[in-house]
Amino acid sequence: MRWFKESKKNFKSIFQKYTKKPFHITLIYTLSIILPIGLILLLFNKSTSTILPVAALITMVVSWMLFSLLNSIQDGQLKKMQAEQKQLIIEKEIAEATAKARSEFLSTMSHEIRTPMNAVIGMSHILLQDNPSEEQIPNLKILKFSAENLLSLINDILDYNKLESGKLNFEKTNFSLKDTVNSITHSLKTKVRENNNQLVINMNEDVPEYIVGDPTRLAQVLNNLLSNAIKFTEDGQVTLHIQCQKEDEKNVVLDFAVTDTGIGIPEDKLDHIFESFTQACSSTTRKFGGTGLGLAIIKKILEHQGSQIQLKSKVGEGSTFYFTLQFAKGEAPKLSEIERDNNLKSLSGTKVLLVEDNKINQLIANRFLKKWDINYDVADNGAIALEKVQKNDYDVVLMDLQMPTMDGYTATAKIRNLEGHKYQQLPIIALTASAMLEERNRVYTVGMNDYVTKPFNPIELYSAINKYINVA
Repeated sequence: MRWFKESKKNFKSIFQKYTKKPFHITLIYTLSIILPIGLILLLFNKSTSTILPVAALITMVVSWMLFSLLNSIQDGQLKKMQAEQKQLIIEKEIAEATAKARSEFLSTMSHEIRTPMNAVIGMSHILLQDNPSEEQIPNLKILKFSAENLLSLINDILDYNKLESGKLNFEKTNFSLKDTVNSITHSLKTKVRENNNQLVINMNEDVPEYIVGDPTRLAQVLNNLLSNAIKFTEDGQVTLHIQCQKEDEKNVVLDFAVTDTGIGIPEDKLDHIFESFTQACSSTTRKFGGTGLGLAIIKKILEHQGSQIQLKSKVGEGSTFYFTLQFAKGEAPKLSEIERDNNLKSLSGTKVLLVEDNKINQLIANRFLKKWDINYDVADNGAIALEKVQKNDYDVVLMDLQMPTMDGYTATAKIRNLEGHKYQQLPIIALTASAMLEERNRVYTVGMNDYVTKPFNPIELYSAINKYINVA
């Protein structure tokens, strides 16, 4: 039985070897036809001298033409498939290179734009902590809120693919809905006056003041809708309605509606108004400005929270944009944000290395680190930081990512490769101005322990430092 399997295997190998060319196939095919015909004729005592040569010739010619044609078609298909495969590989490489270039561009733009924003938000925090007068506090809060809101818009424009891919993350923070709405309305006062409008806030009494959700995203949605309503309304009224649809012990469902008495939207444009980079007409962009991205972002933000933006509009009479969101019920905090900032305990005895090339960022960090009684050194780039960690003992390193000479990633990798247990255990916290998820993942890959996004909230920075030190 074994010899039969071996013979079968050898026959199969020989057959495959000699059936790759049309000539070999033709011979095999002709013999397979002529031999049976010859045997049949011999059995019936028929003459084979004339019939077999003619049959063999006809069979060979026909089979040669047939197999040549089939082989030509097969070769053509194979070459086409190979060409398509090569093209796909090239397109894949181009797509990967484009994605990488895009990611690097967005990361750089994020860093460059967020760096000056760090100064604005950081200074607003500092001014709020420096015992401002009662008259200054509302203005400083508006400054801080507006800067943070602008930062949120920057993040969405720089990383809009998060919204497209469904990777957008939402916070679960206890916040005051009343304070959020007040901050939005105060920041829009100038626009309201410019268009001679009235801005009315209609919040029902049964709406809880404190809820749990993402205040930045909610502010972004409401601010965008109110800004649009004010922009497209002159000598009219814009109203924000907030009412409780239903509630139980833990959750509340709120209805939001922004109504204006502005120019309205044509009926044939209602289905397209929420598309990216779309406005009602080109003249709208020329007259009122804007990118046409705001409503598309709103639509995505609400969809990711299980809601939908609805619209009713009539040309010449105005528009109403409305949506519904569910929140967990919150509770009033024991201390205000300013009080929390002022009541952070001293971190005296802590030594920190601040690795930062931007002088404004150094100034902002300097104010906070001094306020918390932290002893610190400054390194303008990663190369200097590498020298300093070998000469001094630090409790924490605050590492910027994009710097000249040596960036934060390279510096961290080199620190981790130094001989000595302390270099592997030294806490390194990234100070990143990038909103890109890829950048944040890379932070952990190179060996950093944590990251704080710039412009940083002082409480977040304090918490990150305090997390990695032992204070007596």
